[in-house]
Amino acid sequence: MKYLKKIEGVKHFFLLKGEEVVATKGEVRIGALSLDMAPEEDIFCENDVLVKYTKADTDGLRKQFTYKDGKWDENCPRYGDFQYFSENLYYSRERNKEEQLMRYSIIENGKETLFEIKSELGLKLHRYNERHSIYIFPEIRDRGLLFYTKDLQFLWKYQIFEPNVEIAQPLNYTIVDDAIVIVRCQTLSMTKYKYSMEAFCIRTGERKWGPKELPYKPSFRVGGDGFIYAMEQDDGGYKFVVRLDPKNGELTEYEIKSELLNPDDRINGHSFIDKNMMYFTSNSPVPTIGVIDLKTMQLLEYQKMETEWEAWTTEDPIVTEDKVYLYVPLAEELHILQR
Repeated sequence: MKYLKKIEGVKHFFLLKGEEVVATKGEVRIGALSLDMAPEEDIFCENDVLVKYTKADTDGLRKQFTYKDGKWDENCPRYGDFQYFSENLYYSRERNKEEQLMRYSIIENGKETLFEIKSELGLKLHRYNERHSIYIFPEIRDRGLLFYTKDLQFLWKYQIFEPNVEIAQPLNYTIVDDAIVIVRCQTLSMTKYKYSMEAFCIRTGERKWGPKELPYKPSFRVGGDGFIYAMEQDDGGYKFVVRLDPKNGELTEYEIKSELLNPDDRINGHSFIDKNMMYFTSNSPVPTIGVIDLKTMQLLEYQKMETEWEAWTTEDPIVTEDKVYLYVPLAEELHILQR
């Protein structure tokens, strides 16, 4: 990788249909276009949809706008919380605590569908798996997942019954082929945790395998070969790639040996896989990007960013056909490399 440049003062960074979106104080640049942004406004980008929103007023309401063709179009959702799955599929929701109901308005291609889910605890923002056309609704307290078809027919519910056990956070499940692999976390004490994982058929809820104990909490990514991978490091500095076979739960560890890695380098678990290449981040002590060939398990590149900040990287690297981006929110820096 060739280091190209650093942009400072970056509040947010996204790719919108391949175009760079860089938000700085008072401005958002979308490719070559520059738009003003007021102090009370913020933006986010999700599923190739860029949204600008204002801070909530005294009634808890906020205005929200979607970017299209060089301008912002105001959204008027039925409910408050608002989320896009694509330009033509989005929803808003509200919670009625007294009736223990979550009310949803889902709009696809301009057609609105209203539905409700009975939930004593309430539900977090849900996700949509396009390949299987399935909505996944996580329960608050991270002990359950509800699965619905795209036409909102209930399929099954994943439920944890053991005490002090929950779905590992941030919401830790991975979908590959017809399986959903869920990582569980058991709290043993204020500072000690035990992890395990199990897999189910995403459509029927039939158990495929597990639960199996884990010596660490992995952040899995799906590889081009159908296996699931994570870059890990133990407390002693031992660095390795773990490969999971989603069909049977078999784990294989591959030690990463290289003179490029130092014992004090800290792998932080943020990664991106493109075909058979894993791009991962670490701090050594400045933000650093490494590249591993998953076929040979060789560390091909390991490059420190040009910065004076010893800032922990909290974002996955973003990889395109010709560039690699590393955004470091704590330093408000965007680093761009040629792939």
